[in-house]
Amino acid sequence: MWSRVEKQRWKELWTSPQATQWDESAAVTVALLIAYETQLLAGEGAAWLAQEARHAGDALGLTPRAMAALGWTIGDRTSQ
Repeated sequence: MWSRVEKQRWKELWTSPQATQWDESAAVTVALLIAYETQLLAGEGAAWLAQEARHAGDALGLTPRAMAALGWTIGDRTSQ
């Protein structure tokens, strides 16, 4: 059973701009990312767990570097 915070994180991720590029197969990666984050924030994580969280975030395009690698942009960049 997920906590209120984990449920909120699930909703936050699935309403992010990146989520428009995901299909239902991303659900497992999103769930794993939340599990990794929960453990890390509770101080229960190890280096391998942090690495797995980073890989999950990259796979979901959640960092600027991952977005660039995927060729994704958010918003209207012509006004910059």
